[in-house]
Amino acid sequence: MLLILLSWVLILTFAIVVGVSVNRLLKLQEVNPVLVIFHGFFTLTLLAGCWAIFAAIDWKFFIFLLIVLVCFIFTNHSLIINYLTLFKQEFQKTSNFVKIILAVILVLILAQSASAPSLLDNESYYIQTIAWLNEFGLVNGLINLHLFLGQNSGWHILQSAFNFNFIYDRFNDLNGLCLLLANYYALVKLNHYFKFKNNPLDLAIGLFPIFNVFLFQFVSSPSPDLAVYIISLFLFYGFLMNYHACSKNGLISLVMLTSFLILIKVTTIVFVLFPMVIYIKHYNHVKQYSFLVWLVALATLSLIVTKNILISGNAIYPIVGIESLKASWSLPVHIETYFYKYAKAYGYAVTPEVYSNSTYLDLIKTWMFQTGMDGVFNKIMILVLCLFIIFIKKFKNNKAILFIYGIALLQLVVLFITSPQFRFYMPFVFILSLLLISKIITSESLAKRFLVLSVLAVLVPLVFNIPNLKTSTFSTSYLIEPHGNSRFAKDYQTINLGNTHINTPKNIDFFWGTGNTPLPALNAQQLEYFKTNFKVIPQQRTEDLKDGFYFKTKH
Repeated sequence: MLLILLSWVLILTFAIVVGVSVNRLLKLQEVNPVLVIFHGFFTLTLLAGCWAIFAAIDWKFFIFLLIVLVCFIFTNHSLIINYLTLFKQEFQKTSNFVKIILAVILVLILAQSASAPSLLDNESYYIQTIAWLNEFGLVNGLINLHLFLGQNSGWHILQSAFNFNFIYDRFNDLNGLCLLLANYYALVKLNHYFKFKNNPLDLAIGLFPIFNVFLFQFVSSPSPDLAVYIISLFLFYGFLMNYHACSKNGLISLVMLTSFLILIKVTTIVFVLFPMVIYIKHYNHVKQYSFLVWLVALATLSLIVTKNILISGNAIYPIVGIESLKASWSLPVHIETYFYKYAKAYGYAVTPEVYSNSTYLDLIKTWMFQTGMDGVFNKIMILVLCLFIIFIKKFKNNKAILFIYGIALLQLVVLFITSPQFRFYMPFVFILSLLLISKIITSESLAKRFLVLSVLAVLVPLVFNIPNLKTSTFSTSYLIEPHGNSRFAKDYQTINLGNTHINTPKNIDFFWGTGNTPLPALNAQQLEYFKTNFKVIPQQRTEDLKDGFYFKTKH
């Protein structure tokens, strides 16, 4: 816990200095202190992503960041001091209750961050994606080694810049810091509402911590989903606040947050409609800032396209690309099609064969009545949408809220066409639920009770092993030194496969699992499946792993 806290202090230093400096460059003033940090995160992700095109995100990149940090401190020291002063003043204005709740949440998040990761995706590709970035940067045709490595989220790029792997090998804990900042952002809004009661939206956003028991399950691994949930919260608030009267700060921040979201997870593409609506609606007022809007958007798009081309050979990945425009290291068409169908079928919890032979009505029924936690959240999604219709009269005079609801419906349709996994829809569940709950929890005393209950709820999976639920339980041994980045011990064997030496884990029995196995890693089950069913094996393009991989047909 202590080591993680120290790493957060260092990360915050970089994010604050870069965020303040970028805001000055863009001539943004009086930006929310938490958003300043996320502007810094976004900029650092762009820098790390550009660096990764040419080299590994290792100690040399850290030295580069240190130089940038010193230069920015030297040129913007007065603004940085002003920022820290304002941050301190904002915190001091909060009630004692908020200070206590934040202190407790800080301890609990540190405990969760130090605990063993529980998410399956962490063991299949989070660890490996970050490791490849740390050791080689963006690698040509990496998708040919492991299909999930083709996703390469911007959040993992940022995590690779701040896991300090050249010093210590247990720092994949950016999510914990992200959630702490989100809780601070929300509780400050809540404190402001009960002090002045001049903005009902502050109450809705301020109740965000009541979802901590769910959000905490994403803390112990570098899941991009948590970053999406939190950044979308900021985006929703910015959209609602700027819908009727837009400022330069509001527009540019919306563009930066949306760009960050899409860089982190392409499934958030519908969020581009929020800054677009603001831009079009207030065009005469904001057209003078068009250059900045397009600069941020094109910088993000350029990195996404470049990243996709290098890793998958397909500029528009994960959409099946045009064959004539693909690179020599692109996935073979039949494997690309297989994976696309696999992802769609997975969202409905059926096999690709069942998916191909089912109508959409049958698939939706299967999705709706799915068992387990996925089924529970699927039903919650539909319930929230239905409840919002019932209470929609309360928001009839707010076109911005109705627009959010419309985009929520659009996102659901898009997911049903692609892959309706509940985690892709949670940003809309959160904001619509918060708007509804804010109509029920209106008194300060009731809000405090719910916040206390949310803290107690977090303790349950953190302290106790719950049957049939994969959660991260805390151990006192993590007080100083956190658990490793994988819940599996490093135990593997090396297979010689043509010109490539593949490391396969001995103790991970699920198809896509690789854990913290040294690079290049691939599960033996996956390797055998592709050899048998597709007659292909992954091969290095040259003797240098940086030059990447291709699929070789095996006769």
